[in-house]
Amino acid sequence: MKKLYTAGDIIEAQLLNSLLKVQGISSLIKNEGLQSGVGELPFVEMWPEVWIMEQKDWFSATCVLETFKPLDTLEDWMCARCSLTNPGTFETCWSCRAHRIVDQDIEGGCL
Repeated sequence: MKKLYTAGDIIEAQLLNSLLKVQGISSLIKNEGLQSGVGELPFVEMWPEVWIMEQKDWFSATCVLETFKPLDTLEDWMCARCSLTNPGTFETCWSCRAHRIVDQDIEGGCL
């Protein structure tokens, strides 16, 4: 087992864990039940962690993690059709409804 990610809350951990499962990657969430210990345990010990079960899944898991970002960290983007700026959480342009075009790093190996 190897730790992939430390989440800010249980919902974020569950979302990443679900994305991994959809890709067929064996994973689990540690510290899932410790959120109720607020005030009794050090807060850094209670953060949910997503762990990968099999070493053979590590590369695929890191590729999933690269595409996973909490919604509040996504950058604004410019629409390729109408050139208006959209919030990072939007998948389509608020003005013309064109779909967001995401650049892929082909050399990075994750596709």
